[in-house]
Amino acid sequence: MFHQVDINPEDQQCQRFLWRDRDEHGDPSIYVMQVMTFGASCSPATAQFVKNKNAERFEEEYPTAVAVIKKRHYVDDMVFSVETEQEAVELAESVRFIHMEGGFEIRNWVSNSPLVLSTMNGDESTEKDLNISAEMASQKILGMWWDTKDDVFKYKICWTRFDSALLDGSRCPTKREILRTLMTIYDPLGLIDHFLVLLKILLQEVWRANVDWDERIPDNLFEKWRDWLQLLPEVEKLRIPRCYRQVVSSLGAASVEIHVFVDASESAMAAAVFLRLVEGNQVECSLIAAKTRVAPLKYTSIPRLELQAAVFGCRLAKNVIGNLTVNISKCTYWTDSRNVLCWLRADHKRYSAFVGSRVSEIQESTDVREWRWVPTRSNVADDGTRWRDRIDLSASNRWFKAPEFLMQAEEDWPTLPQKLLSTEEEMRPSLLLHFKVPEPAIDVGRFSSWRRLLAVTGYVLRFCLNLQRRRSQHPLRTGPLSSEELREAEEHHYRQAQQDVYQDEVAALETKESTIKRIPKTSPLYKLSPFVDESGVMRMKGRTTVCAYLHSDAKNPVILPPKHPVTSLILVHYHEKFLQRNYEIVVNEVRQKYSIFRLRQALTAIRRSCQWCKNRDVLPQPPEMADLPAARLSAYTRPFAHVGVDYFGPIEVTVGRRVEKRWGVLLTCLTVRAVHIEVAHSLTTSSCIMALRNFTARRGTPVSFYSDRGTNFVGANRELQEAMEAVNQNQLMREFVTSSTAWQFNPPAAPHMGGSWERLIQSVKRNLMEVLHARRPTDEELRNALTEIEGVLNTRPLTHVPIDDEAAPALTPNHFLLGSSDGSKPLSLVDADTAALRRGHPTSQWLANLFWKRWVRDYLPDITRRTKWHEQAKPLQVGDVVVIVDPEHPRSCWPKGRVIGVTSSGRQTRKATVQILHGIYERPTVKLAVLDVRREME
Repeated sequence: MFHQVDINPEDQQCQRFLWRDRDEHGDPSIYVMQVMTFGASCSPATAQFVKNKNAERFEEEYPTAVAVIKKRHYVDDMVFSVETEQEAVELAESVRFIHMEGGFEIRNWVSNSPLVLSTMNGDESTEKDLNISAEMASQKILGMWWDTKDDVFKYKICWTRFDSALLDGSRCPTKREILRTLMTIYDPLGLIDHFLVLLKILLQEVWRANVDWDERIPDNLFEKWRDWLQLLPEVEKLRIPRCYRQVVSSLGAASVEIHVFVDASESAMAAAVFLRLVEGNQVECSLIAAKTRVAPLKYTSIPRLELQAAVFGCRLAKNVIGNLTVNISKCTYWTDSRNVLCWLRADHKRYSAFVGSRVSEIQESTDVREWRWVPTRSNVADDGTRWRDRIDLSASNRWFKAPEFLMQAEEDWPTLPQKLLSTEEEMRPSLLLHFKVPEPAIDVGRFSSWRRLLAVTGYVLRFCLNLQRRRSQHPLRTGPLSSEELREAEEHHYRQAQQDVYQDEVAALETKESTIKRIPKTSPLYKLSPFVDESGVMRMKGRTTVCAYLHSDAKNPVILPPKHPVTSLILVHYHEKFLQRNYEIVVNEVRQKYSIFRLRQALTAIRRSCQWCKNRDVLPQPPEMADLPAARLSAYTRPFAHVGVDYFGPIEVTVGRRVEKRWGVLLTCLTVRAVHIEVAHSLTTSSCIMALRNFTARRGTPVSFYSDRGTNFVGANRELQEAMEAVNQNQLMREFVTSSTAWQFNPPAAPHMGGSWERLIQSVKRNLMEVLHARRPTDEELRNALTEIEGVLNTRPLTHVPIDDEAAPALTPNHFLLGSSDGSKPLSLVDADTAALRRGHPTSQWLANLFWKRWVRDYLPDITRRTKWHEQAKPLQVGDVVVIVDPEHPRSCWPKGRVIGVTSSGRQTRKATVQILHGIYERPTVKLAVLDVRREME
């Protein structure tokens, strides 16, 4: 099989070998194997892959044969079974044909049907095959001996491998010889495991006797060995029918059931799987597979062994059901252990880890209702669990035919006679510990101020002290709290925090023995050399005790846990005391009085939770840069179809003896980036309309306008809408626009949304400064300068200037306006389709299409990549409290408001409507900083 698979030429070098032909002194020749070879680890898997790959080509034509090749082949052997001889011949011919198409030749057919043999092996071997003896009819199929004449399985023992004195019982065996004898009998299905388990039990007893491998076994075990040898000849006489059914006519009409019997004893565990076929009044049972296992050497209780037998009985049944091709209508599990049935019907968490894990596995792989009880005398698995001096190895034994009650109706099957009981030893131990935690008189978690907490605590302590003084006739304390009372309140909370976290250390320090020895080295306080002062407060023993310039708290600071509410209130107090800033000053001041682990981390947590700090440091979270609008990508449209418009200036001009102001109106084509500049004499709506009318007279009516929310633009749009509603009104506006013109406004304070024209305005201003040289021009000079700047900007390259090809200049806006970068007509049309020109198409149209192709090819890739704002931000939601960022005012003057509406694009919020105290504003997301508070909408 391996030699029929070729190896790729580049892989053949991995199978090199040396060959020396006769001449022992000459250099050996180097060869490579061109086919798969024996000995390579990959050969079996690769051959199976090639076999299946070849079969998949015929899956539509021969589906059954392909399934047999893929599921019923074991390396180069094929084993399958069908109902009729005709089906067998057709299936075998199809398999042979598929294999031949892949270069594989399947031969040496074996069958229990002479017709099949004569068809597959040829007519010449027919007579020979029909007259073969029973001995010659035995064939080895995957390790099992199959008698094709009687269609039964049998076992052969190679007596020549053993010493005759060993097999006749005249010589005592060694442990090695017992194991060798056991491994000689090959039984993959466990059909005679009830016999082989006797030798397994004997071998385990040999292990318990501490016998070496080549040492003779004890006499008492030798007697058991001789008893087992007397049964060994009966194995060769055993005949097990290969077919599961002898009475039932067809599997298709029968009800197929699986019955699994499990049992265990102190010696071994066993599981047997039977197939029960029911067709009308006919019932037939046969053994499919069995499995035995000796009990562990370590003592295990019988209920646990019964449960373990149930576990590998479930595993065996799962393996059998997965390999059968018939439909199983019912599956039943039988056990004689009431403990196992009780465990399966209870919660596995109630039992010990050993029982609970195995019960859980059984409950996951089976249905608890499938488990039934069977008496021990009717449990066939009991035959494989204990030592017997005599075993019936005939094919009519119940080990092969199932117990008698399975031949009866289900109503007559055994039922549980009494209530299930479980052993209490396997119950998981439960411990109920009930204790009451004393609640503090003052809940620190309800306070947000350290000073207020001390004040309340001081008055509570005064009240308790006054109750004691009243009984002893002493004067009561009244009036404001004294410094001594506040000091007692502080010490009270110090002790409470230390007792909550460091109770073991406090208890150790309060003893009269050595403190250092009482605190373990694993304690976090070990290196602080802690001690308890006269007030019961645990402090750190510092090294600056003799310093006269430090107060007592700095010499021996109070030890506080970092994540306690008392510590948090103290840190908040210092944080607010130093104006929510001056971080290092806060750290230094706290260390003058307290010893807190990871102080900087605790202060950082305080700063992050401080609402004032969050409001002060909040910044907008720009969303991911949006996709380009359709106006920027409108290829093959005329220039200035989509226009962005904005004002710049003012520019002072000289009119006679007076100085007046002029404004520039920049209009840019959003698609080809062409520029048109007009001059406006004022910022009024009428002036804006005249500028737009001048633009449309020379560039055509645009499809849409884009601009910010300048009052002149809003007024022009209003005039446009009125002109659409009333044709007779505002004749001037109606003439320069049509009803299809739309105007889109950017949100207020969003100059980044008008970057297409804001960048061009910057270029215009720089060029204007170079032209005017800081002097006041006249109206004529200003108009002339802006027109020249317009021409300069329209000759700017939109793409990179080529270096290696001078004949292909960079694309500019003038190519779409004038046909070339400087307005001159091209001298030659090298790439022109002359045939197309002869058909009468205008040259200008061809050039326009050429420029648009270059625009799509060279310009669009340059504007594809996002230059900033690459990450998606959390979108604004209605109800968010935000701060409106205004760079022209100090941060303290930024207004706060609540989001009442959002506008999203591409899963990101681009602008929002914010309601503040004095009105409603619309702002872009990049100018809104969300505060870490949220007001629920009513």
